[in-house]
This record gives sequence, structure tokens and C-alpha cells, in this order.
Amino acid sequence: MNRTQQVRAFGQGALDSLPMVLAAIPFGILFGVLAPANDIAGWVAVAFSALVFAGSSQYVAIGLLATGTPAVLIVLTTFVVNLRHLLYALGMLVPLQHVAKKSKIGLSFLLTDETYVTFNQRYLSGLSDADRVPYYLGSGLFMYSNWQICTWIGLWAGSSLEGIEQLGLEFAMVTAFLAMMMPMFRHRNNVVSAILAFTLAWFTRSWPHKTGIVFSVVLAALIAARLDCLDRDSTS
Repeated sequence: MNRTQQVRAFGQGALDSLPMVLAAIPFGILFGVLAPANDIAGWVAVAFSALVFAGSSQYVAIGLLATGTPAVLIVLTTFVVNLRHLLYALGMLVPLQHVAKKSKIGLSFLLTDETYVTFNQRYLSGLSDADRVPYYLGSGLFMYSNWQICTWIGLWAGSSLEGIEQLGLEFAMVTAFLAMMMPMFRHRNNVVSAILAFTLAWFTRSWPHKTGIVFSVVLAALIAARLDCLDRDSTS
């Protein structure tokens, strides 16, 4: 594969991701704004975006950090929130089966909802073996760069604009997280899971160290997975 073809595939991946990048801009900026508003140091927010690179988990994590939740529970909660990426990884096994295992480990860092959707759509419409990795990198690196820039812009706004902590941005964090989750509510089982998790979290809200949240999310996820299995069995 020549370099020109690699650059072309890389650029196509970035171009196809442009709508997703534009949609992610307000969420990246809002994350940066909310960090200082929740007494989270700027370097912590930058480290989250650079090393974690998972919007929903970052929103959850700064909310838990602000309430003094133990680190172990923060890690466990964000792990549960990002369990869907295991399904994405399974979906990438066939398209990238020709890629070395060590390379796959590096590529997995860039696997987000947006990049998975973009790559999968192009793959289904026809994407040669040689084009797959550069195309994936074009999408993933564009999303990554955008998220870092937006985090820095949000941090600047959050630390420079006076009185921003009095604007009720804690509610904005919840709203932003719900907005990112809304596309998932098109599926009945996801709605059932969300309602169940909310109900359980309400009844376990007095549990120490936010353990009720972890319990509620895990149990709701297990029940939703069981419902999916039952649906597949009924349609087979």
C-alpha cells in the first residue's frame, strides 16, 4: 500500500467523522467548564481527556470526584458505564483480523461510539483491508484531537469567566450526559434498563460511598442483557 493511498484513506476517515466531531464540540467544552466549577483541578481534567478519552465516563467521574467518592468506586462505576466498548471491540475483530495484536491494543484506545459508527458504516459499504487501519486512525485521531482542544477551551472559559460556578452548571452536566444517552433510548430494553437503574438508585441512595449507584447500574445492565437474549431467542 503506497503512502498516497494511506493518506487518502486517513483523510476520508476524518472527513466522514466531521458530523460526529461537530456534535461532540459542545460536550467537550462543557466538560472543561464543569471541571473548575466542581473544584476539579485543571490538570486532572486535562489528564482525563488525554488518558481516558471517554466522554460519558469523564462526566460521571468528575461528578463522583466532586462528592468525595472513593477512587475504587469511581473506577468501577466508569468501567460499568463503558462496558459497551467491549461489544464494539468484538465488532472490530473481523474487520481488523489482519492487524497484529500489538497494533490492535494501540488502536483500541481510539475506539469511541463515534469512530465505531463511522468505521462500521464505511466498512459495510466496502473498505479494503489496506484502507481499514488508516481510515480508522483518521476518524479516531480527529475525534481525539477535537476532544482535547474543546477541553482546553472549556477550562479557559471555566477559569476565566467570573461567577460561572453560580450558573447551575451541575445541572448542565446531568443534562449533557442525558443528551449523550438519548439515542440509546430508541430501544425498548435500554429504556427498561434506565428506568430500573433509576428506581434502584433511588431506593439505595442512602448506601455509603455511592455503592448504591454501582449496584443499581450493574443489576440493571445484567437484566437488560438478559432481555436482549430473550428477544433474540423469540425471533430465532
